Amino acid sequence: MIEIEVKARIDDFDDMGGKLDELGAEFQGMESHVDIYFNHPRKDFRRTDEALRVRKTDGRCFLVYKGPKIGDANTKTREEIEIGIDGDLCKDLVEILDRLDFRRAAVVRKDRWVYKTRNLEICLDDVEGLGKFIEVETLKEMSMNAEEIFDFMEKLGVSRDEFITESYLELLMHGV
Repeated sequence: MIEIEVKARIDDFDDMGGKLDELGAEFQGMESHVDIYFNHPRKDFRRTDEALRVRKTDGRCFLVYKGPKIGDANTKTREEIEIGIDGDLCKDLVEILDRLDFRRAAVVRKDRWVYKTRNLEICLDDVEGLGKFIEVETLKEMSMNAEEIFDFMEKLGVSRDEFITESYLELLMHGV
């Protein structure tokens, strides 16, 4: 599936949460994520603009592949393939990747407050070492386009010049 995502730094979760409520977004809950990123043994994902991660969150585990970014300069649009795995097997999955010579590139930790509206998922993220962000995403299959996400962000008071297309991993690696 193709994921379309727009992200920006924010200062205040309470203010943004209030705006989301006003726009009819429904709070889904809070999650804590630990994302372990891996690099391929024979190709550098930084050069190919790909990502492979194991996400641990609240007793669940996901193996996620993200393809190179596609589309315009204001969004982070890319193919994403995600497989859910029993949380008890997460340690074994990481061990398999280690034994196949995938190298651990970094660990990203964040707390995430999730909202939903229409065909959008809105996440307020507090990322360790980086700060607070808002991410608004949809799947291309949901018949939404980037302009609709831009309009939604503007209603929240976030302009296009505030958008960030780098992943949290890239921001951490660049020391931003």
